Amino acid sequence: LQLQIAYANFLTFKLDTPQPAIDILKNCLEMPLNARGKAYIKLALGDILVFDKKFNQALIYFSQIQKNLKNDVLGQNARFKVAQTSFYKGDFDWALTQLKVLRSSTSQLIANDAMQLSLLISDNSLEDSTQTALKKYARADLLAYQNKTKESIVALDDILKNHKGEKIEDEALLKQGELLVGIKDYEAAIFNYQKIVEFYAADILADDAYFALGELYRNVLNEPEKAKEHYEKIIYNYQDSYYFPQARTNFRMLRGDSIN
Repeated sequence: LQLQIAYANFLTFKLDTPQPAIDILKNCLEMPLNARGKAYIKLALGDILVFDKKFNQALIYFSQIQKNLKNDVLGQNARFKVAQTSFYKGDFDWALTQLKVLRSSTSQLIANDAMQLSLLISDNSLEDSTQTALKKYARADLLAYQNKTKESIVALDDILKNHKGEKIEDEALLKQGELLVGIKDYEAAIFNYQKIVEFYAADILADDAYFALGELYRNVLNEPEKAKEHYEKIIYNYQDSYYFPQARTNFRMLRGDSIN
């Protein structure tokens, strides 16, 4: 099953041929499987249907997992995917409903992702009742999900030019920074992250930007002193950050401390 799922993901996300992948996974569902086996396949199938913009079909599969494995991490993951798919689709209210439940998820990673997406939607819905910038961001986010990196960067540029000073700006800067790192345009990525820490230091994405800078200087640019500076910002100014434990570990490691 793992091999079938890996092959389906390869066909979709690397070769941009989702239909054969969908057929493979639908055939797998005909096999005699337990609830978790079926859930793993449905989760992968849903991801591929989202890639293919078949949002309603994807939502059916995710909702089935959510219903059958309510208190399981797989069920929580499926609920997050329901919210994410609804976000891509532009159904922001339904996405928020799902995310409110997930913010108390037992999985810290899911809870953190849920909180970030929830704040993105609620903050930008309050400021702009037409949700124009949010719809643009959802489109750019979907393009990134589809591995259309350059198209997503261009879509985010549109937000940065036409919605300057709006709540969405730091989100667009962070997302674009991540994509720029992906295509190895490190100078442009650093510019984006620096802009967040300079103009949005009091907002919720500042620690994300500091951590991204630290990782970039530590892992890619081989400038440990600069990396330490950015980890230190999180340690002293953002103790509640999701990144705090890792930033502290990385900082101590760069300083030469003995890490157990």
